[in-house]
This record gives sequence, structure tokens and C-alpha cells, in this order.
Amino acid sequence: MFISMGMLEIIQILSVFFGTLVAAPLVVSKKAKKRMVGLSAVIAGSFFAIIVQLYLGLYYFVFANAFWLLNACNGIKKIIKAKKKEVRNF
Repeated sequence: MFISMGMLEIIQILSVFFGTLVAAPLVVSKKAKKRMVGLSAVIAGSFFAIIVQLYLGLYYFVFANAFWLLNACNGIKKIIKAKKKEVRNF
């Protein structure tokens, strides 16, 4: 028996994989590099979720994922800013 999956199902799986399974343990890490990878995974997962939600017409959920996407971008920006400040003080 073959399992038939369309592109929408694959994008949903990618959303869960990146947004939850990869991101969750890395975002809470003490190391900035791991947090950066975790926040990048949140961005990827949110992006995939937004694609699916727009396709299905779940427009209110798009705002929730856009919120997470923007917060992850803000977190990456703060990590980069802190690293630059650390290099200057060294």
C-alpha cells in the first residue's frame, strides 16, 4: 500500500518538524549559536504554516504565525547585536 501525500501535507509536516520538533529544544538553549538555529527553525516553521493557512483560508491564524515569525526575527537581531557588542568590548 502506497501513501499518497500532496504538497500541502508535506508543507504541514515541515511546519510541525521545524516549528516544534527542531525549534523547541534549541530556543531554550544557553548557547547563542543554538538559540540562533532554533529561532531560524521557528521562522521556517512559521513560514510553512502561513503557506498552509493561506491556502486553506485560515486568515486569522496567519496573524498568529506572523507574530511568531516576527518575534523570532527580533530574537535573531538581538543575538547578533549582543555578539557585535561583545566583540567591540573585547
